[in-house]
Formats: sequence, structure tokens, C-alpha cells
Amino acid sequence: MWLLATVVLIVSVVLCVTVLLLPLGIPLFALGMRLYAYGVQLMMPKPQEVKRGVRKRLGLRPRDSVGDDVKRAGKRGKKAGRQLKKKGRKQVRRTSRAMPG
Repeated sequence: MWLLATVVLIVSVVLCVTVLLLPLGIPLFALGMRLYAYGVQLMMPKPQEVKRGVRKRLGLRPRDSVGDDVKRAGKRGKKAGRQLKKKGRKQVRRTSRAMPG
């Protein structure tokens, strides 16, 4: 792609030097620059691949793992329920000891 862009740019520069063909050389120069930009886009990885690689390298979980989020929330809920149950038992014991008779 870059080779084609280079050839188009050289031809456009030659056309721009020739004053009569200047109107043809300027759009051809723009096409050559656009081809260079397209070549650079082809060389670079897609943004999604970059994000996935960064997340993997940092050890983060993927964003679309909804099933894991549901499991994690269930475990948290169970743990919170057990802790609440424990606190309730302690409170009942304290009040039953404090009550006369």
C-alpha cells in the first residue's frame, strides 16, 4: 500500500511542477496522502484488540462476562446473609440475658 502511495505522490509532484497540470496534481496528491493513511491503519491493530491485550496483561476480567458477575453477586449475597444471621443471633442472646426472669 505504501509503495502505491509513494508512486502516486511522485506522479502528483511531477504534475504539480508542471503548472498546466496543477489542477490534476493537487487531487492526486490528496489521494496519495489518503493511501498512506490507509496503509498505516492496516499496520496498526484494531482498538478492540488493544483493549483486550491490555486487560489480559493487567489481569482484568473481560467486560462482557455477565454470568461471572451474577455468580459473584450471589456469593456476596450469601455471605452478607450469613453475617446478618450471626449478628441477629448475638443480639437475641444479649437481649435475652439482659431481660429479667
